[in-house]
Amino acid sequence: MKVRDLFTIKAAWCLAFGAVFAFIVPIISVTLGLNDIMKVGFVLLGANVVYAIVLGLYLGAKKMSWLILLFFPVLYFIGYRYFFDGYAVYFTAVYLCLTYLAYGITKD
Repeated sequence: MKVRDLFTIKAAWCLAFGAVFAFIVPIISVTLGLNDIMKVGFVLLGANVVYAIVLGLYLGAKKMSWLILLFFPVLYFIGYRYFFDGYAVYFTAVYLCLTYLAYGITKD
């Protein structure tokens, strides 16, 4: 693993999409006026779970560094308290596990 692999354009795209799913999707859910159950269902268990799995599969298939998998859970951990209640911090571990499991599936 090389540190310079973290500063590629693909890593920047992973960081950008991670920011979208960590910040922009919750902002959209708040502006739409979704209640807590709908936010958990659509954002936390819907869009973010799918993104975490797709990210792990993509990075594993492209043989990219496993450190890039930390981008999305860390960004989510930074911003969860602005959009969700305190229980949402536990989803950080869920997203981290899902990304690493999906990443591991693609390995031989």
